[in-house]
Amino acid sequence: MRTKKNKILIFFLFLLPFLTSCEDLFTRFKYETYECDKNPSRLKKIFIKNYEVGEIVEVEFENEGFELKIIENTDFLMNLKRSNPKIEIKIDKKSSFINVNIKNHISNFRCTNYIFRM
Repeated sequence: MRTKKNKILIFFLFLLPFLTSCEDLFTRFKYETYECDKNPSRLKKIFIKNYEVGEIVEVEFENEGFELKIIENTDFLMNLKRSNPKIEIKIDKKSSFINVNIKNHISNFRCTNYIFRM
């Protein structure tokens, strides 16, 4: 009887690191928002629903909104791009530092990152 309990305990102890390392294992959906204070490019908000390369991200500037495509997405960087008008946004995920290139006018600033998981 005691060895059966020991085997079950060892199994769960072995399984525990795998379950805790998967942060999105039990997540039904995840939304991420970057909200920016006053900045030279007048970027207000970046709203991310999907994280796959090729998916669309909603970007809101002071006067209008655009949809940008995810070109690159790693653990550290997300690169968003649009051709007409020419907009490129690079997001440093660890520091929430944003690099915005609008028609070759480059701005760098930090935004506040909010993540909603359910």
